[in-house]
Amino acid sequence: MLNTSEKTLADEPDQTLAPLSLSDRVYRRIESLILSGKLKSGERLNDSRLAEMFSTSRGPVRNALARLAEVGLVDIIPYRGAFVRDLDLDDVLEIYEIRAALERAGVLAAARKMTPAALTRLSEIAERMHECVAQGDRETYFELNLTFHQLIHQTSGNRRLQELYERYTREQKLYRHFSLITLGIEESHHEHQAIMQALLDGDGERAAAGMEAHVLSARTRLEAAVRRSQAGRETEP
Repeated sequence: MLNTSEKTLADEPDQTLAPLSLSDRVYRRIESLILSGKLKSGERLNDSRLAEMFSTSRGPVRNALARLAEVGLVDIIPYRGAFVRDLDLDDVLEIYEIRAALERAGVLAAARKMTPAALTRLSEIAERMHECVAQGDRETYFELNLTFHQLIHQTSGNRRLQELYERYTREQKLYRHFSLITLGIEESHHEHQAIMQALLDGDGERAAAGMEAHVLSARTRLEAAVRRSQAGRETEP
């Protein structure tokens, strides 16, 4: 049984899936429920219940769960079933170190292949992020932040690098959201602006160094925030 109420899941849009690209659509729906926190860490994923909720057979659900296990969001335990992976802070902090190297490489490759159109698109995203900071719109800033990083990796033209980036960022998404939503976003914003300016100046090495420092700074900010949160819970009466 899923711990999440059926009503909560039923409220999600696109609950009845069309036959076209069924496996992909089931995958995206389960992924969204995990990353939104509606399916909790350690929660058992009952394929029959999910199939019923999505008005489909168990086959596409099982296929989606297997794919989610490959990207690190689900654990499949023999004779027990599938569970939302329980990522602890130390796991996530390790991923930040890997991401720092991946994103440095991604920016260097993107700088070499940067087109005027891609540079304009990145500038537009950076400007919208600036507007979000001014308006205090953290949720939109978070989504634009993801888009900014994704577009850099897409521009790099390195498919394997992009796949690795996407795999590790899926595992981190909940923590990245926590960090940006609960903490001040000004420091993160200034780091993005510096990376953007380096790309506009055509200085790939400076952009890469800025990106590596940005990811490691995000790691430090997240660790401090989580430790404070944990300490606060321990001292509650």
